[in-house]
Amino acid sequence: MSQNPEIKNNTEVKEKEKTNVVENPNVKIIELKSPINIDGALLNEIKLDFGKMTGADVLKIDKELKAEGHVEGFNSVGDQQVCVRIASRASGILVDDLERLGLVDFAEVTFSARNFFFQ
Repeated sequence: MSQNPEIKNNTEVKEKEKTNVVENPNVKIIELKSPINIDGALLNEIKLDFGKMTGADVLKIDKELKAEGHVEGFNSVGDQQVCVRIASRASGILVDDLERLGLVDFAEVTFSARNFFFQ
């Protein structure tokens, strides 16, 4: 049996489309291993969009941390308190809700926030 040339060409086009997709380095989507319920909705993934953040966000995070007694503020990007706040701003999800994530998911989200600065 010979394959229909139209189907073969269609498959080739789809494969080419996949390779031509350019990922946005400012966006990371994390599939949650243990989805959580936030405000009555089941959250299966978290989209971290670092491109929507501004310098004002960094300054607010720094101010919040210092007000809470973290003297290093934003300067310690490896600190989990900094990372969870970055992830909160990048995702639009409250810090308290991110802190409810399972350990594996929390680590993935916060490490992604930290790694954004070290890429």
